[in-house]
Amino acid sequence: MPRPVLDLLTARRWAVTSRVLLAGARERIDALNVFPVADGDTGTNMYLTMDGALQFVRGQFELGAGTERLAEGLALIARGMLLAARGNSGVILSQLTKGLSDAVGPDVEVAGPEELAAAFETAARTAWDALAAPVEGTILTVARAAAEGARSAVERGHPLYGQAGDELLVGHVVSEALEQAQQALAQTPELLPALGVAGVVDAGGAGLVLVIEALEAVLEERPHLAVEELPTWWELPPTGPVPDHRLRHPGHDHDGRRGAHVDAGERGGVGGQDERGEQGGVGEEGGVVEVMYLLRDTDPERAARLRANLDRLGSSVVVAGGPAEYRVHVHLDDARLAVEAGTFAGIVEDVRLTSLQDGTDLEHEAAADGAPDGAPERCPSAHPIAVVACGLGAGVRALLAAAGAQVVASGPRHRASAGQLLAAMWACGAEHVVVLPNDHDTVMVARAAADEAALRGLDVHVVPTGTLVEGLAALAVLDPAAEVRGVVTSMSEAAEACRPGALTLAQRDADTPVGPCRAGQWLGIVDGAITAVGDELDPVARVVLDELWHDEAEVLTVVVGATARPGELDTVLSDLTARHAGAEVVRIEGGQPTYPYLLGVE
Repeated sequence: MPRPVLDLLTARRWAVTSRVLLAGARERIDALNVFPVADGDTGTNMYLTMDGALQFVRGQFELGAGTERLAEGLALIARGMLLAARGNSGVILSQLTKGLSDAVGPDVEVAGPEELAAAFETAARTAWDALAAPVEGTILTVARAAAEGARSAVERGHPLYGQAGDELLVGHVVSEALEQAQQALAQTPELLPALGVAGVVDAGGAGLVLVIEALEAVLEERPHLAVEELPTWWELPPTGPVPDHRLRHPGHDHDGRRGAHVDAGERGGVGGQDERGEQGGVGEEGGVVEVMYLLRDTDPERAARLRANLDRLGSSVVVAGGPAEYRVHVHLDDARLAVEAGTFAGIVEDVRLTSLQDGTDLEHEAAADGAPDGAPERCPSAHPIAVVACGLGAGVRALLAAAGAQVVASGPRHRASAGQLLAAMWACGAEHVVVLPNDHDTVMVARAAADEAALRGLDVHVVPTGTLVEGLAALAVLDPAAEVRGVVTSMSEAAEACRPGALTLAQRDADTPVGPCRAGQWLGIVDGAITAVGDELDPVARVVLDELWHDEAEVLTVVVGATARPGELDTVLSDLTARHAGAEVVRIEGGQPTYPYLLGVE
């Protein structure tokens, strides 16, 4: 018999079960990508969104911020999903939990049918409103169908296959939402021609159906094997025993060796001196809590960004170690901010809190309300406007950084989360921040991060660059000293004036708008659509360049990827300059994966 209501334990099990199911299905969902290019990562994005949410909650439990109240627990999960969201599908997935969190009042211990229906409706409405040009036949269609199914169950007042007098339970609501979602998913090939041609359903919609299936299974008490093996941090009550690994001395590594606390050039750490040459003391620069933790599964770049964020949150900052594991130390007023910042950079463990006023161990005294109240203080910047730009490839990232951008490693099959973008925004330390996602599937993520930054008082503007070449065009007209609205307008116009294209190899056999392709053939792409297929690069490149070039075109930018061969495009580019007087070709050694050549005409 389905559970009559949704309580906190059920919500926790739903999150863990969803992660397990997405982990098992991620490759199959990725394979639903209708583009025969190795950049389809919908399943991976949804899995990483759920996995990152659980890591976030783990960090809160490490902090001692456990809760037994439904509203607070859902708020933690929802915030974790938002910060971990990758790709449009990840953001939309996060809206489902946020909708449920918003529908449950602070004094509500359990969620009933009405709250579940409201959650599905909020998720669908938010997802549709988030896109400037929403498309039928996608995850949006499936989300709306789920909401309609849930609402119809509540309006009927009894189970679909029961009697009028039967009690309506949350399991019935979810089952009807699932049934409608499955039907909508099956119809996506009819609504979106590209899906029909490829003979597949929408990948994001498939992932959403899987998550709803996980909720139904948990409500019907059909536990997945992995749910029976929940990690101890997940079910640990806020007043429960401290796990053995948290009893280790905070200054020791896992093997018991004393860890180094201060890197060369770092600010003073534990028992050291701060940058002013003064001995670190109690509550310096206003901090009242000493926070220490272990950060693992990270890298030097994310550790450096964490260090920059903590510098704005507090004092006596140390991020020491590497390359994948660091000890973190900071003095500040709100310990939750330090732990949350750590979850942007890796997995947080061994959290230790100490009062800088009386030395009291504060490990289990942190409150949890689902989100921090305070806003980090920002250090002055050399310019009032800073830029956060996404990109992959050593050359691409060096170019973006040389242009003055705070670079976030993000692109096809390696997309950044909203939390990672948010961390980069704060690391800029500027009055205004412009974000260049440089990827269609990261625009919604960037906007979600910008909304979160706005709640903390940071002025962020997203220029919705869908490709790297659009981002480079926007960055070329940046004037950091100008008025921010004019800067955003100029960058947006420059991006819109750049027409993007690409040359890459097909990863599998598929049908395309210009005919079938085989794995290993060259594909020409203009404005996101395949326009040419061929065995040789040059003929395909000529078709793409003919479509990209127009009467007012002046400059062709060619970003050369990691797998491109030296000189293989030289003949085609020479022909272009010969045919179009005054045409300028700019070649950039980008080193990006997936696309051997990215093209942009301005």
